[in-house]
Order: sequence, then structure tokens, then C-alpha cells
Amino acid sequence: MLTSRLMLIAGFTLGSAQAVAADDIVLSQIDTWRGQPVKNAAEASKDYEIVLRQLAAAISNAPVSPAETLGLNGFDVAFSNTWAFLSASGGGINDPAPWERVHPDHDPNHVMWRPGVSVRKGLPLSLEVGANWSSVAFTNQSALGGFARWSIFEGYQNAPDVSMQVGYAGYIGNDELELGALDGSMSIGHTFPLGYLIDINQADIAPFGGVGFMKLNASPRLSAAEQEQLGIGAVSGMTSKDSYKPGFSLFTSHLGVRIRSGDFHITTSAAIVARAGPTINMAIGMTY
Repeated sequence: MLTSRLMLIAGFTLGSAQAVAADDIVLSQIDTWRGQPVKNAAEASKDYEIVLRQLAAAISNAPVSPAETLGLNGFDVAFSNTWAFLSASGGGINDPAPWERVHPDHDPNHVMWRPGVSVRKGLPLSLEVGANWSSVAFTNQSALGGFARWSIFEGYQNAPDVSMQVGYAGYIGNDELELGALDGSMSIGHTFPLGYLIDINQADIAPFGGVGFMKLNASPRLSAAEQEQLGIGAVSGMTSKDSYKPGFSLFTSHLGVRIRSGDFHITTSAAIVARAGPTINMAIGMTY
């Protein structure tokens, strides 16, 4: 019954998020403002890079799992939300913010909301794989991600749990921009029992935190002539790419806590991507 309610809430929320498609990113207007050409092309190019970094931080795999993995027979499904804070306020009428330049009506939301669903499956040797899909609220876009985790240490009463994760998330559905974010992180945490009957009840709390990296890949879906005119182009944080550019391989950190009672759990976390911004994350789900 609880699982059915969670899925009903998720379906309603995702449908509501897609109801108004007003915040799609429009790169082709980044060189104009209020109908006039932008005089400082370098400023427009700088704003383009800020939008890419903040968008990558917003759609990357959110840290909504504690440091421990699920175990061989474990399976988890959750309804998740991510709120990412954007540079959406300019210094004045003639000094637009980065997100104002790429918003169809020059009036973007200050927070990008991303409701979605995620699944995780435990594997042998403390391994775990997962996937998530989310809607970028009030747009025609969505995000699709996947990840793998390995717990180096877990389950020891007097020692913390330590896990490593690597994943990739892609931004889907925009006519003018292709973007993906590779992420890697290390988390450390511990699970503590809750309640008076420690050996009998099934409630616990698991704080966790960690650090990592995010490398983004982005490419405008515009002709070479349009890109040259706008002063934008493909960028990557990976040195193996021809489009590699410093400033797109970013340090990340996160801090969170999961509270679980029986099979039901609520997880909240905050994450910061250097040179991009913070996100707040929440997941409500069931573990089987």
C-alpha cells in the first residue's frame, strides 16, 4: 500500500512538473538582450560557461544513499527530488544574469527543481548498481543517470562504512544543447540503531558525507557558423577530449543523513559543486 502511494505521488508530481514548459534553455539568444545585440561577447561566453557548470551540477547523480550498500539480495526504489540554486538575478536592467540570457522570457526560476525516481540493486562483494530518471520541472527536458558503487568497508560495529561511486548523467530533450556529467565520489558514514529496544526494533539513522569530482561534457546543437557568432562551443572537463578546457573538472562535497524504519526510509543531503553551486536533495523510498 505504501509503495503504491509513493508511486502515485511520484506520477502526480512528475506530471505537474511537465505541465508548463517555460524554462527551456535557448542558446541561440545568448548574444542578445531585450532585442539588442550584446556588446561584450566575452561576457556572453562567460555566462554560457556558468550555465553549463550549474546545469551539470543540477542534473548529476544526487548523493541520496548512505555509505553502506544494499547487500546481495537488496533492492531499493525511491521517489527523489533535487533543488539546484541558479545564477538568475542580474545586477540591473542592462546587466543580465547568466540564466536570464538563455531563458525564453528572460525570467528564469532561481531554483531548478528535478523530481524523479531511482532504483538500486545490490550485488555480490559489496557492489551495487543504480539508475535514476527525473523531469526538469517546467521544461521539456529530463535527466537520466546511472552509477555503480563499491563498499570498501561496511557493517563493522566499531568502524565507519566507506564506499566509492562512479556514475554518469545526461541532459535529455533540449533542441540546442547536449550535456552530460561524469561523477565520482567517496563517502564515509555509519549506521546507528534508534529506540529503546536496540536489539529488537528495526529503526536506525545513518549520517554520511564525502568528497569527489564532476567532469562535464557539453556541445551546442547549433551550426558551426552559429556557434562562432554566439561565441560558444563544445567544452569538456576530460583531458582526453579535443574540446577539453580547464574549469570543467570540478571538486564536489556532500553531507547527508538517512532515517529508516523497517523497509521505509527518508534521506536528505546537501551537495556543493565548486564554481557551480549547491543542491538540496531528498529521497523517500522502500528497501526490499
